[in-house]
Amino acid sequence: MPSVKTLVQSQDLKSLPSDYAHFSNSDKSTVAGPEVSLPVIDFSLLSSTNPDERAKVIQDLRNACGEWGFFMLVNHGIPENLINRLFKTCNDFFDMPEEEKLKFETTNPRFPVMVRSGSTTCDVSNQKVLFWRDYLRFFVHPEFYCPNKPTEFSDLVSEYSQRTRDVNRKLLQGISQSLGLEEDYIEKAMDLKSGTQIFAANYYPPCPQPESAIGIPPHTDHGLLTFLIQNGVGGLEIQHKGKWFYVNALPNSIFINTGDQLEILSNGKYKSVWHRAVVNNKKTRISIVIPNGPSPDTIVSPAAPLLRETPAAYAPMNYMEYVNVQRTSRLNEKPILDRLKLH
Repeated sequence: MPSVKTLVQSQDLKSLPSDYAHFSNSDKSTVAGPEVSLPVIDFSLLSSTNPDERAKVIQDLRNACGEWGFFMLVNHGIPENLINRLFKTCNDFFDMPEEEKLKFETTNPRFPVMVRSGSTTCDVSNQKVLFWRDYLRFFVHPEFYCPNKPTEFSDLVSEYSQRTRDVNRKLLQGISQSLGLEEDYIEKAMDLKSGTQIFAANYYPPCPQPESAIGIPPHTDHGLLTFLIQNGVGGLEIQHKGKWFYVNALPNSIFINTGDQLEILSNGKYKSVWHRAVVNNKKTRISIVIPNGPSPDTIVSPAAPLLRETPAAYAPMNYMEYVNVQRTSRLNEKPILDRLKLH
């Protein structure tokens, strides 16, 4: 199947091909409300020697994870120049010929490299609908995989993934304290030294009828924390209190959202939030997404110190087993997490 990028370039599209029609004209319940402002977390305060500043950022994390499950991270220390070069190189990858990109696919059952060209589907009213995106996805930790083209791609991905792992570890220390746990509880319980990390680049070309298409349908993320940056073009929507809202990023900020494993580990105090990607008819959007999870063999269950007065709300499950089951499930459902709920 040709990529969505190829489809857009090869035809003078005036209307959306029927295979990509996700929303009907009468479906108004899914329309997002006005843009909302997400909580903002100043990452630099987690290293503050001022106890009041540190206490405040821990409280801010508690509120952001408990009430929203999404926040914007500022002052994270990842160079803006690195991010800009990474976006350029990702764009260069999607500009490569189809046959060249597909050479990088692997069938490694544990750590696959996936190059998808408009071929991912979801089941909507018993019809298979294609998503308006092309994407590249591969593991960067505990084993590192990356295409060796374009030039510098592997080096840039390696540096960015290492820096985000460092930020992820520090954030989870703060989140651990926000739950009333020891600072290193999550790091040790989830074996973050061998934690899984995935690099995903999503390419959303301009769409002739964006109101009828979808980039990625509603879903939750399977890991602990997911990092998302975008090329200055918005498209992220989140569900909050049963309603959809459009969110946009502050300059040089990173979207962070809580995943399924953090919901389990927190015994439901912090929720894994539904979100989706929408498209537009003017500009190409590129997002780079970094899901961070426990080590592949970790058995994830509610943190024992949180169960002294409250019973466990989730059954334990091996993390990679969870990932593999979710990978084969429909993207717009959350069946595995629901299946693990005990009450």
